[in-house]
Amino acid sequence: MRLSHQPCVIAHDARDATLVFMGKPYSNDLRLRVLKALDGGMNKMTAHKTFAVSRSTIEHWIALRARTGSMEANTSYRRGKPPEITDVEMFRAFAGEHDGCALAQMAAAWHERTGRQRSLKFFSRALRRIGWTRKKRVFSTASATRPHETSS
Repeated sequence: MRLSHQPCVIAHDARDATLVFMGKPYSNDLRLRVLKALDGGMNKMTAHKTFAVSRSTIEHWIALRARTGSMEANTSYRRGKPPEITDVEMFRAFAGEHDGCALAQMAAAWHERTGRQRSLKFFSRALRRIGWTRKKRVFSTASATRPHETSS
């Protein structure tokens, strides 16, 4: 079985959304071998059994080749939720203006500036996206409970 457990929502409308797990696309080599066998005279049912690929997948590859001239897998789709901040440089400038503020203060300033309210997690993710950390000190302080080592 070729499952990579990548969730995907399939829905005809909002009330009918179903979460399924999609496998990785079949290799281009397998696609070429199946279509070459079909072009050589093998019927779809035999190709289905020989290559262990579903008939609907074979039909899809044939239609894809007829429509685009290629049967390469589409890998340009985005996995996960799209980023809410589209102008990263504008957010970087905003973060620079509010450097040292708590996330709640940044959220209030963002709401004043844009009129849109965002969660604290939103700002945490956005700061991480531009490479900022919320850690204030570079070096940790000495532990008060650990005894200092003295050289003898």
